[in-house]
Amino acid sequence: MILGQTWGTSERSLAVAKYQKLLEPFKIGNVELRNRFVMLPMTIEKVDNYHITDDLVDFYEQRAEGGVGLIEIGSCYVCDCFGTEPKYHTTTGACGIWDDQFIPGFARVAEVAHKHGAKVAAQLELCYEWRPNGDVPLLSYAPSADVPSGPFVGMPEREYTKEEIAQVVKQYGEAARRAKEAGIDIIEIHAGIGYMVMRFLSKYSNHRTDEYGGSAGNRARFLCEIIDEVHKTCGDDMPILVRISADDLMPDGNRIEDTLEIIPIVEAHGVDAWSVQAGFHEAPRPVANQIVPEGEFIDLAKQVKTVTSKPVFPGTRINTLDMCEKVVTQGYGDAVGMARQFIADPATARKVAEGHPELVRPCIVCSRCLDNIFIGKPCQCSVNANVWEGVEVGLPEHKPATEKQHVAVVGAGPSGLTCAYFAALMGHEVHVFEGRTQLGGMMRFGIPAYRFPRERLDEDIAAILRAGDITVHAGEPVGAAALERLAADFDALYVAIGAHGAKTLRLEHEDAVGIFSAVELLGAVGEGEVPDFTGKRVVVVGGGNVAMDCTRTAMRLGAKEVK
Repeated sequence: MILGQTWGTSERSLAVAKYQKLLEPFKIGNVELRNRFVMLPMTIEKVDNYHITDDLVDFYEQRAEGGVGLIEIGSCYVCDCFGTEPKYHTTTGACGIWDDQFIPGFARVAEVAHKHGAKVAAQLELCYEWRPNGDVPLLSYAPSADVPSGPFVGMPEREYTKEEIAQVVKQYGEAARRAKEAGIDIIEIHAGIGYMVMRFLSKYSNHRTDEYGGSAGNRARFLCEIIDEVHKTCGDDMPILVRISADDLMPDGNRIEDTLEIIPIVEAHGVDAWSVQAGFHEAPRPVANQIVPEGEFIDLAKQVKTVTSKPVFPGTRINTLDMCEKVVTQGYGDAVGMARQFIADPATARKVAEGHPELVRPCIVCSRCLDNIFIGKPCQCSVNANVWEGVEVGLPEHKPATEKQHVAVVGAGPSGLTCAYFAALMGHEVHVFEGRTQLGGMMRFGIPAYRFPRERLDEDIAAILRAGDITVHAGEPVGAAALERLAADFDALYVAIGAHGAKTLRLEHEDAVGIFSAVELLGAVGEGEVPDFTGKRVVVVGGGNVAMDCTRTAMRLGAKEVK
């Protein structure tokens, strides 16, 4: 039988009603956005020597076509980085905006976004390194040289002089002019997460004794001068959005009370909206990981709303539609910002508008995208195979099959179900054969439930089975003879039998009683065959994710000691 059907008319109507507030338009300055979904800026690492590529244009076009209201182009670097080797690897994936040669790339993004009804913001930023022009070395700078810089950078090599601050301000103004000439709708100033502007704002990182340090007004002076310069180069009709860490989570840093003092000071210079996040990248408290409860920081935005009448939206650790709905209906924000969810499913907003929120592919908050970005590799997504380098531009569902084929998939783990999903989207008839009675493979039987809740897995599988013409044959193991028969009966055969073994150490007595492979241990627990480790001492060989899963599992099963 075919498992999984899309919702009926009454269910779709209820879904649209539940999320209606998210679908209402709102304005940032004079720019009207079609809904309250904001795709937050990220360094996607799809550039060629800082130039926007076809791949990056396609990436943003998919999200615009997917219905998002505002797309923010992340990491638009304002100072010359040509021919340099930044210590902070993410900088190498930034979109250059320090020269007019970059304008055509931004114009392409604006064009494709506008074609699909989305608006575009360019996020202007400096991370931890700067130079006034291409004739001098790129060095790590800071407002105060006595505080370590960001990840991978170490201690600052230079402390900004007032003359250099003035040069940076001019660079921001010229960058904003280029964005406007490219047709960008909104300018965002990145003043959060411990990057350069935030380092001036924070008491943790700004120990200056001149007019750029000390009081809240002095620490905000750099940001205010940047805003003034943007108005000068772009005119007062260009909306300005500021992204700020309302609590930087650093020792002796800014708390929400400090931010509530800073907001009115900065806003007096002409700010049209606030994007609220939390933390520094090097903060001792995590902000984006799976272990952080969803919505952990939305109250920061709610408090910011007490000192401004401008639109405010939170944007840290939000990924589900129910949390989005809570934000806009319970006073936490006028809109909601997400990045990773729109990487996972570009059509999130459109599916909600069409009354099919059940078809949204959820982000699992694994942070694989961030793991890549922080070491200078292109963004990659665990649940959206189309987000990676070298993939063909466009989506499979945009390239329907010219002839419907009968496809057999052996194995209903992540690989097999993903194959079935995309084959069905392209219009093929798919039959999935699984030896177990439950689907999910090692996602169900190898990853502990406390790390990947089974209800989330079941929701994902149900959505996959609703993608099209998919028939599941569960509890039907496929041996060699059956495999030959399938190969003869179907037009295409995809074998996805997954991980059934594990690496061995090739040591004597490795097969002795009491020695398990990770696959054996986690698989047994997943199957309900729970070993008794009560009071036992356990040794785990390895230190990766699987080893940690085994370690935590052994402790949960009563082990006295785990090494």
